[in-house]
Amino acid sequence: MGCIVTYHLGGRVAVKGSRPRKPSTWKAKVWFVMPSGEKYTHEATVPGQTVESLVPFMGALIDSLVADHGRVVAGCGWQAMTHGGK
Repeated sequence: MGCIVTYHLGGRVAVKGSRPRKPSTWKAKVWFVMPSGEKYTHEATVPGQTVESLVPFMGALIDSLVADHGRVVAGCGWQAMTHGGK
């Protein structure tokens, strides 16, 4: 069974599936919507994280990417998934 964690700016974290018991490698996708309506996505592999440690890790990644986009992001979010880890 896998686990999917999703976050939208201004929202809350949603977890679907079985949480891995041990730190796992996650495949993550971050998306941004600019004020002009343009959309950008970034993908990353996040090694050795639990659900609880993934959230602040992704928060730091989002902060870094927002700075790269000139801090003019109208919306953003992320999703990460992992399989196994029981």
